[in-house]
Amino acid sequence: MMLCMLATACERGDEEEDYKPVDHLSKVVTQGGTPSATPTPTPTEVPRKPYILCLDPGHGGKWTGAMYHGVEERNLVLQLAKEIRSYLNEHYPDIEVYLTRETNDCFSSDLGTDLRKRVEFAKENGAQILVSLHLNASDAHNLRGTMVCISKQPNINGISIELANALLDATESLGLKRRGYETRNSGDTFDENGVPVDYYAICRHGSSLGIPAVILESCFMDNSIDYEYIKDDKAIRKLAAAEAEAMAKFLISHYSK
Repeated sequence: MMLCMLATACERGDEEEDYKPVDHLSKVVTQGGTPSATPTPTPTEVPRKPYILCLDPGHGGKWTGAMYHGVEERNLVLQLAKEIRSYLNEHYPDIEVYLTRETNDCFSSDLGTDLRKRVEFAKENGAQILVSLHLNASDAHNLRGTMVCISKQPNINGISIELANALLDATESLGLKRRGYETRNSGDTFDENGVPVDYYAICRHGSSLGIPAVILESCFMDNSIDYEYIKDDKAIRKLAAAEAEAMAKFLISHYSK
């Protein structure tokens, strides 16, 4: 959050009205001796990079996500997001990467508001795609693999499928099981025609703002086989490199001008 500072102006008395300090730096003398104002330099904007990616480390704040082996999902996905960004900064300088959170802090203590603001953040920063990073878990602790949740809405469904497959190819190349992608209907929210909207808020808001927004469940952190892919810093860096390559190649292939 940005803090605004309030400045209080001091009022001058009438006796000071005629006093005007001389600013020796504000004027220059031309060759003919006539003072002229120093030209104000034209501000130059830093050019935007051609590719912009927004990574959303899932959960955060009071929402821990899955917990297993004494670690929390919210912390692991934040580490994964930072490793993806580091990899892209090193290998793909034309890609600008934004994270929806750099710490455990979230946009809001209300879940609905927080999820909406994450997608709005991506939109405001010109992101071409938004990837929300998560880790899965199951009651029986016996499921494995990568899955991607996408929007069913026509404006981003097709490109979301392509992004999902690119991410699934990447994790499958590491040996993770390919569970595919899925859409899910909301059980209590409908559009103006009475049709259920997307259950997943990230995907739903992505559709409304026109951003391909997907949820990447990289693996099941409560499964002993899948846990090997996130068990330490080295494992997370390897997973991050594969996912980063997939995101980079997708951006370059779909958004080159």
